[in-house]
Amino acid sequence: MNVLKEFKTTKQLVLYVLEHYPETRNSDNKLYIQAAKLLGAVTLDDLNEIKLNLISVHKLRQQIQNKDGLFPATDEIKYIRNEREKEIKKYMTS
Repeated sequence: MNVLKEFKTTKQLVLYVLEHYPETRNSDNKLYIQAAKLLGAVTLDDLNEIKLNLISVHKLRQQIQNKDGLFPATDEIKYIRNEREKEIKKYMTS
């Protein structure tokens, strides 16, 4: 697959990975690694060359799962993320 021709945006890449690699729906790290591999990364040094931002991948995953309602995480992961969000909000308001 010629990734540069297949995906015009990072969002298209993230959507593809979430659709075709279900294990990435629960882990931003797995999502980032799989997306990086599709862009040609083989070593850690390659990550500098592909210019894929981990925070961008994280935010796109949130948008796709939470706003668009596509490729959801498992119920267990949703629960963990929700609890973590509550703890952060509580910490920020105290």
